[in-house]
Amino acid sequence: MTTFLFVYGTLRKNFDLKLKNRVANELEYVGQAKIGATLYDIGRYPGAVKDRSGREVIGDVFQVNDPGAVFKVLDKYEGEEFVRRKGKVRMRKGGELNAWIYWYDPDVSDKTPIRHKDYLNYLKNKSIH
Repeated sequence: MTTFLFVYGTLRKNFDLKLKNRVANELEYVGQAKIGATLYDIGRYPGAVKDRSGREVIGDVFQVNDPGAVFKVLDKYEGEEFVRRKGKVRMRKGGELNAWIYWYDPDVSDKTPIRHKDYLNYLKNKSIH
């Protein structure tokens, strides 16, 4: 069975994170997708919280060729703040997949919601202002 991973922050395809080099050979880019969630600015990274309000978060989907090795590295990187759960992602090119998603778990009442659906665009706009 094929394993997929949806990422929306520092693990995105176009985000330069050296940690990705440790698992790059085990990830194959599938395409852009979106999930029903609200994105929050946690500081040096974002956190997505599942919601049904109609808000969306854009990210990238990867096929994971060696889930044991990849998730050992990524679970450690994401730490205790994030919980990895399977969820439905809607592919930009159409269709849905079940993918692993790292959901932000702590309370977000004191966090700033990110109005942009795309964390990479948010970072670009944030650096301009």
